[in-house]
Amino acid sequence: MGLIIKKTIATLVIFLIIPLTVNALDWNWQPDALNDISKYFFWVTETVSYPWAIISSILFSCLITILMPVKTKQKLIFLWLILISTILIGQILKSIIKIQVAEPRPFVLWMAKEFNIDDKEFYSLSKVERKQLVHQLLVDSKTIPVWLRKHWEKEISYSFPSGHTIFATTWAFLAMIILGFRRHYLIVSTFILWAIFIEVSRLLLGMHRPVDLIFGSFIAWGIALICYFYARKWHIVAT
Repeated sequence: MGLIIKKTIATLVIFLIIPLTVNALDWNWQPDALNDISKYFFWVTETVSYPWAIISSILFSCLITILMPVKTKQKLIFLWLILISTILIGQILKSIIKIQVAEPRPFVLWMAKEFNIDDKEFYSLSKVERKQLVHQLLVDSKTIPVWLRKHWEKEISYSFPSGHTIFATTWAFLAMIILGFRRHYLIVSTFILWAIFIEVSRLLLGMHRPVDLIFGSFIAWGIALICYFYARKWHIVAT
């Protein structure tokens, strides 16, 4: 187990660089963070949003299955069980923690200040009412583009931790653990780069603070280590 910790901790550090740097700069989201490339980051973040996250998971699972060096019926069943369980556990933990911590999203705090509303009252509303309020406040906005307003209307849950970060970094760790970094350098590096872009998108779109990303990365890392234990136990990975 010590070996896999050493192998994955460098990747964990990579995922922590951006949120730790942003946190050190004491940066807080404001609409001026939006620019011409923001919509590209929106499309990146959509790969982890429902329903595209399901499609992404299926594609990633198929890719990892195809690239597995030794494939038997039993190993494939165990592999898919590990992949599905790992992703679901991350999202279940995210949902539980969000409810317990109840931290408002950055864009909600911005709206509260901009439109003189109370963020606690906002979250006391039903999901449908929250969505309607976001729409009502921003439908004629010249500051917030339509595509971002619609994204906010769907993402009216709490902020901490980042479910998108958990999802993306978990897949990056899974690719590294199951496929092996040296054996599939390009594939694993692409997963890591994609996860980094997801992190950046969550900050730039006003969805999360750096601490949400930091905690999400640690959750993904912890889940990935548990995944490795069972992957080794069921002989899906050799070491």
